[in-house]
Amino acid sequence: MQQLEQQVKDTYYKAYKDALEKDLNEDKFDWVCKLHSEIVIRLCKIVPRRSDIHDQIAENMDPVLFRQMLENKCYKPDDFVKLVNYVFDWIKKLCAPARDEEVDRSLQELYTSMKEGATLGKLVPQFIFSVHNQLDNIQGDMDQQKDKINELKKVLYKQWG
Repeated sequence: MQQLEQQVKDTYYKAYKDALEKDLNEDKFDWVCKLHSEIVIRLCKIVPRRSDIHDQIAENMDPVLFRQMLENKCYKPDDFVKLVNYVFDWIKKLCAPARDEEVDRSLQELYTSMKEGATLGKLVPQFIFSVHNQLDNIQGDMDQQKDKINELKKVLYKQWG
């Protein structure tokens, strides 16, 4: 059963990546712009009470400017590298130190694809999946910590309550 689930998941991800690549190659940017905004939102949700950080992220990942640059064919490979570095810098700041090696590996895979001449249509889906995987890990780690804190509160409440 697990093998079948993995096969379905792999097929889904391949179709997703292929569809995103096709849209990018045909200069259709709605989907990638939504995905870009989603990354901004997810990064900000990790630090919910820090409007200064929200402002910084929104300024550096301005969704309106991102769309305009894509639509006007002004988005260059250097802009993509800056975006990758910026997002991964935040991921490294927000993740548990135990995840640093995994984050570095994901970033290195992207750099390798860039050096091998992958098109933007191939790089963007790889970037999107990698970022969301890392953000999922951060959220999972945070949820785990919250669960541990809640369990500790219950124990303390029973002892002192």
